[in-house]
Amino acid sequence: MPNMKLRRGTARNALPVWAAATGALLLCGSLTAFAQGTLPLPAPGTTPAPAPAPGAPATPGAPATPGAPTGDNAARARAAALAAKANIDITEAWARASGTATAAPVYFHIVSAKDPDKLLGVDAAMAQKVELHDEMGRAVPVPAIDVPAGGTVNFAPGGRYLNLVGLKAPLKEGDSFILTFKFDKAGTSSTAVKVLGANATGPAPTATARKGDTTSGVSQR
Repeated sequence: MPNMKLRRGTARNALPVWAAATGALLLCGSLTAFAQGTLPLPAPGTTPAPAPAPGAPATPGAPATPGAPTGDNAARARAAALAAKANIDITEAWARASGTATAAPVYFHIVSAKDPDKLLGVDAAMAQKVELHDEMGRAVPVPAIDVPAGGTVNFAPGGRYLNLVGLKAPLKEGDSFILTFKFDKAGTSSTAVKVLGANATGPAPTATARKGDTTSGVSQR
């Protein structure tokens, strides 16, 4: 009987030790799984989503636009578009106060920094239409006008100019308005036109040459 009581006492003393050891093992397993970043398994019957192919949209489920450049091609296309826009500059756009007249000439310079381009059209919200008057003063449809590489196309008194026909409101000295130009490579480019006095012959000369101007000294054409 003493031996039986001893064995029962030993078993009772071992139970807490065994339970503590088991709990420690379970806790260590849980911490290890958490540290390894174990992800939940997909629900039964579902297929894991495949990894996106190179150049595919980053947002899950966002379809790519058919025919749109992706990846490096998209970056190159954006860079080319920005370079084309940076190549064309429209400077010193001005017009005279119109008074009661229903038409008004507009003068400016189109400057190409490096590459050739082509003017395709001009839009003006304050007039019914825009006409091109050539060097002889003749009104002609606005054709495609070549802008030479590294050159300037001048619209100035005594030469070609744009004529705003059917003004929707008089042009008043001190005001300004927007013209939108459409180029073959540079796309659309808008510029503000300053309205000067009725007897103005041109904008006040700038003290220094325009920054980045590669066409200084180009003769009027």
